[in-house]
Amino acid sequence: MTHFQTRLQRLRDRMREQKLDAFFIFNFESSDSPNLCYLTGFPGSAGFLFVTPKRAVLMSDPRYGERLGKETQGLEIVVKQPRERLYEKIAEVFKGLNVRKVGFNAPTLSVQQYLELTKAFKKKKAYVRLKPMEGVVESLRFIKDEQEIAAIKKAQRVTDKAFDYILGGLKPGKTEREIAWEMEVFIRTHGADNLAFGSIVATGPNTALPHYDPGNVKIKKGDFVLFDFGAGMDGYCSDMTRTVVVGKPTAEQERIYKIVLDAQMSVLNNLKDGVKGKQGDKFARDLIKKAKYGDKFGHGTGHGIGLQVHEGPSLSVLSKATLKSGMVVTVEPGIYLPGWGGVRIEDMALVQNGGCVNLTGAPKKKLISV
Repeated sequence: MTHFQTRLQRLRDRMREQKLDAFFIFNFESSDSPNLCYLTGFPGSAGFLFVTPKRAVLMSDPRYGERLGKETQGLEIVVKQPRERLYEKIAEVFKGLNVRKVGFNAPTLSVQQYLELTKAFKKKKAYVRLKPMEGVVESLRFIKDEQEIAAIKKAQRVTDKAFDYILGGLKPGKTEREIAWEMEVFIRTHGADNLAFGSIVATGPNTALPHYDPGNVKIKKGDFVLFDFGAGMDGYCSDMTRTVVVGKPTAEQERIYKIVLDAQMSVLNNLKDGVKGKQGDKFARDLIKKAKYGDKFGHGTGHGIGLQVHEGPSLSVLSKATLKSGMVVTVEPGIYLPGWGGVRIEDMALVQNGGCVNLTGAPKKKLISV
């Protein structure tokens, strides 16, 4: 059994629990491409998956005709021709499957698309009752299999190498945008398929902005420089943040850095199977709060990562998740002081029964001075 067949079976188990006749993935203009890719391996921008207890049918269009057969072994393939109307074709497939109660991923289907589907069902006399659902496939993606973990590790190895390369050429006078471009070129020319997301490179007071777009600001001696970036490999993402200082750090810079590092290590030393996501956040938040910077840490401690750079489970005050072996999460506490600067340190951790394995190899034990 391939890992895609295993994933489809896990979805069927959920369908049985919910007493569904089928589950439907509607991926139009990449609206639900991560879930479709997870279940089938098909990465196209338009694909429609019909899963029943016995069958799995993938529909797309002639743009992907040849790829459908090569990249999606074991699925029934339907190719919608240009003359055929999309919603009516979907209704025809449903009618052929003879299903009634069908779950679908509500967040990725617009109201207009839902209305078009129900209209087509009526026209084609396909007696389907759609049940809006949320997080069915996403929750299956929380736990990574061996193939997924291997891809994430590969992506992180490129990311580690990129950080080492950038540090070697970091100096006053370079702009944030120049450094971001150098990182992208290195990542794309050293084995990665793409960037996992738009890289963050911030310097000086800009490091106090957790999400920041690199600009033409030049690095100055004594500045913090914050890097938040990752690589995409075999469809999977890596995510890492490091904060360094150009020149000799001040006592205050070293002190803030140590608080953040201690907070991060508090999480990494306590993550294991059975820990609540809310508790994972608390390990870091309590330490930063004790240091009198609680109001300067305004985001969650971490998030899941995989086909998307941000997915479940989360490490946050609002998290309802319980960590299980095979989950991969980021651990990224920070302190941000407006007008002065900020520090964030981020690693990826693979949860295991007795703890976790840090997948990030870039140095961080002390504030790096370049």
